[in-house]
Amino acid sequence: MMRHSILVILFLVFAGVAFAQTPKAVEREFVGYLDNISKYGNYNGGYDDEKLAKNNADLRDKLLKYGKRADTLKFGFPGLKDKMYVTTSKDGRLRIYSWDQETGGTMHDFASVFQYKGKSGKVYSWAETLEDESAGVFYHQIFQTDVPGGPIYLGVSTFIGSTSLAGQTLKAFRINGEKLDTEAKVVKTTTGIKNSVGFAFDFFTVVDHPERPVRLFSYNEANRSFRFPVVIEDKRTPQGRVTSKFITYRFDGKYFVKVS
Repeated sequence: MMRHSILVILFLVFAGVAFAQTPKAVEREFVGYLDNISKYGNYNGGYDDEKLAKNNADLRDKLLKYGKRADTLKFGFPGLKDKMYVTTSKDGRLRIYSWDQETGGTMHDFASVFQYKGKSGKVYSWAETLEDESAGVFYHQIFQTDVPGGPIYLGVSTFIGSTSLAGQTLKAFRINGEKLDTEAKVVKTTTGIKNSVGFAFDFFTVVDHPERPVRLFSYNEANRSFRFPVVIEDKRTPQGRVTSKFITYRFDGKYFVKVS
C-alpha cells in the first residue's frame, strides 16, 4: 500500500513539473527541434531523412500540445525569431506558427500550426493533417477587420516554388464560438464568393524590396480594405511581373468587394 502511494505521489510530482513548464522552457524545446531540423535538413549538408522526419513530427506535436495553453498565446517567443515565422493578430486571439521542414529543394516545404482563443476564453491549437498540408506555404502577416459578428482575420502566406517562382495568398479566418473557421467565405470575386485571393509572381521582379519576406499585400484599417499589386505575365516574365498598379478590395459590411 505504501509503495503504491509513493508511486502515485511521484507520478503527480512529475506531472506537475511537466504542466508547470514555463513558456521560456517551451521556447527552448522548440528551438531544439528547429536546430535539429536545420542540422538534418536538405540545406546544410547533414541530411538524415529519419531524424529530419522525427524532429518535424515532434515539433508539430509539441506546438499542438503547448498551443492549448493560454500562457503560450500571450508569450512573444523572441527566441524563435529567424528560426520560424510566428505571426499574431492585433487582438491576440489568433496566432500562426510556420516553419520550413527542410525536406524540399528549390521548392520549400512549410508546415503551420494555428493557435486561437475561443469565445469561452479557452485556448486551442489546430493543424491540417500531414497529408493535407500545402507545400511551400508559410504565414507571415495577419490583418484584422472588426465586425459585429466577430473579427475577420486575413492571413497572408507566401509560397516558394523555386528560386524565381513565388506566390502570395490572403486567406480569411474566423473564430466561431470554440471553432476556427478556416473556410470563411468573405471575399467577393468575379468568379464567386471565396475564402482567399492570391497570385503567382517572379521573385526577381521584387528582389529589390528591402523587407523579407516581401510584403505585397497591405491593409488599410481606416477604410477596412486590402490591396495587392497587378501582376502581368508576358514573354519577358512568364511567371508574372509585379507592377506598380494595385487591386483593392474593401469591406462593405458583409464581403470584401473589389473597388479598383
